[in-house]
This record gives sequence, C-alpha cells and structure tokens, in this order.
Amino acid sequence: MTSMKGVEASFEECFTAATDMELNGINVPVLHINHLIANKKAVGRPKDQLDVIYLEKIQKLRDEEK
Repeated sequence: MTSMKGVEASFEECFTAATDMELNGINVPVLHINHLIANKKAVGRPKDQLDVIYLEKIQKLRDEEK
C-alpha cells in the first residue's frame, strides 16, 4: 500500500509514526491512531464511522493521561 484515502502522509511517514505491538510473539507495526482516524473518516463507510467514535474516545483518554 502506497497511500490511503484521507491521509496526506507518505508511507515512510506513516511507517515511522506506527507503533510496534507484539501479537503472539510477532512484532507488528500498527498505524498511528491519527492516521487511522483520518482514513476511516475519509472512507466514510458506516462501520468506519462507528470505529471513529471509539478511536476518538481512546485518543481523548490517551491525551488526558499525558
């Protein structure tokens, strides 16, 4: 994947901003929450809009912890 709808960052920028998570002993890069929210808003599918609500709540909780 070289681009995503709604995300103006390059692949390299997205990859650098990604968080590594360990799943079953394997490190997997996970898209930064800001990029994920932007993409889901741009795509506009009903299931993505529901995801945006929860992702924004998670983002708010993270901001409050700082």
